[in-house]
Amino acid sequence: MAGLLQALVGASEKAAHIARLCRREEPLFQLLVAEKTGPDRNRRFLQDFKTLADVLIQEVIKHDLGKQFPELQGHIHGEESNEFRTGQGETVAVRVCATPGDTAALLLSVLEPEREAAELLAAAVHRDVAPGDAELAGVVLGIPPQDLAVWIDPIDSTNEYIGGREDVAPIDGIAPAGLCSALVLIGAYDRQTGCPVLGVINEPFFRRDPLTRRWQGRYHWGVAYGDTRLCSLSPPPPRPAPRLVLSRAEAAAVRAALGPLCGDRLRFAAGAGYKMLCVILGLADAYVLSEGSTFAWDACAPHAILRALGGGAVALAEALRARRAGDTGPPPELVYNRPAEGAAGAERWANRGGLVAYAHPQQLEAVLAAL
Repeated sequence: MAGLLQALVGASEKAAHIARLCRREEPLFQLLVAEKTGPDRNRRFLQDFKTLADVLIQEVIKHDLGKQFPELQGHIHGEESNEFRTGQGETVAVRVCATPGDTAALLLSVLEPEREAAELLAAAVHRDVAPGDAELAGVVLGIPPQDLAVWIDPIDSTNEYIGGREDVAPIDGIAPAGLCSALVLIGAYDRQTGCPVLGVINEPFFRRDPLTRRWQGRYHWGVAYGDTRLCSLSPPPPRPAPRLVLSRAEAAAVRAALGPLCGDRLRFAAGAGYKMLCVILGLADAYVLSEGSTFAWDACAPHAILRALGGGAVALAEALRARRAGDTGPPPELVYNRPAEGAAGAERWANRGGLVAYAHPQQLEAVLAAL
């Protein structure tokens, strides 16, 4: 398990490198941000390069984890399909090949004629990445990888990643939008129970180096398995009155219900993963979402870290039903092995009925009471 934790962190670091590369190298950046129309529009795939960046990161993580832990093969899931159509109408499955040259050739079949872009990406895909983290290397755990499965969100908050805004001023440490909210999320859960047990969040765009002006990232990890609670962070202290983070699209009725609880301490941000990270870092006490607009890949990694810190993420609608029925037991936590009945496609893995991600149980109870 310790080896798996290190592998997940290493995979997140490689993913973060690719995400930064796509914004730093001009041949890739132009594909990332271009929206050509009319006769200038590329009829192949360049107008949606952002999806290729997502998929490539996803497939790199699948490849690297599956190679090191064959027991996980077939149990590493992501948000994106890896199939694309070329300009000749052929279907190409994006994957990591045996050599950088082979991977570049495959990517070129999608990106043609952008050879330099394909070669830059292929080199990043085959680059060895080792975290070099002494604390991480010292973690000793005992859970068999064959009991686990993995959810990947290769670039959470993709729209903010594409927009690339760096000038968004944070409010109480919480950025309302911008590049900093684009994250790599990798979470492992127990195949039988669906409970999240291990999570890694990587912030590829944490800060710029003042000398080189290149972006630097950071990562956080947590383990919550049995009686084991380990985390790269310390639990955040609770506030006397909670600060909550919401989506700007949150319903007016929900905002109004939470107003008496937190007054002027409602904050807003983009990206489900980023809002959960704000709770993990102690910038907010809870993230409340009333709609089923998040998915298993958004929540699994941060949920595992919250559990490691003594918090969690509950299914909001189910928790409210239980409270109204007089059930005073622990609210139902989100699980990650159970597709929604009657749903198709991505909706099978939606967190229907919303969620509350929380750092302290007393803050969760206050939120449920207010709602």
